[in-house]
Amino acid sequence: MVEGTGEEKVLNSHEKEWEYVEKLFKESGKDTFGGGSICDYPFRSRFEHTKRVYRWLHRLLDDVGAVDLVAMELAIIFHDVGYVKGENAGHAAVSADIFKEYALKNALFPEKQDLIEYLIRNHNKKDLLRRGEKDELILIMEADIMDEEGAMRVAWDNMAAGVIGVKSFKESLNRTEKYFNPQYNPMVTPLAHDLFEDKQQFVRDYIKRMKEDLGEI
Repeated sequence: MVEGTGEEKVLNSHEKEWEYVEKLFKESGKDTFGGGSICDYPFRSRFEHTKRVYRWLHRLLDDVGAVDLVAMELAIIFHDVGYVKGENAGHAAVSADIFKEYALKNALFPEKQDLIEYLIRNHNKKDLLRRGEKDELILIMEADIMDEEGAMRVAWDNMAAGVIGVKSFKESLNRTEKYFNPQYNPMVTPLAHDLFEDKQQFVRDYIKRMKEDLGEI
């Protein structure tokens, strides 16, 4: 499914599951997302987001002990597929149901199905991050949050500004400042915390340099 070297190689695991989820997104017409409705920003792809979260998971593994990697990988592949049903707030539950149906039909790791379903169903409950949940759930939530931050946040803000008709650098910068919390860092594991802080610092530096370029400081 995926060509390339390095980190891309990890995406070649679970090829049938990747193909199944990709097909669901494409056939649903609901692969794009953002804002108040699911298709506000056509440059954003749920499926591409899923692949990036999967890569982030593998980057964060160096900081933890024994975990069920297969369960986490499959949970991430299915974690946002509920959006194909037009769900937003309830997408995690729908994603878990889609996984359960697929797993039962294909006898996919029967001994792991309950754990995978649990991870999918709870992946967006960020309040669980610091409540002693399973390491697998913490890592999945951290990997999910890591996407579209730092440089990608800046790119996303500017592309979204174009979609909504922003007409100046100042207005685009205002959007970034509006949605950016410079003190935010929800990560639990040390590696994730440091990587996220690096992303936050990138955005802080961007805002500062843009203000310098605009003559505001």
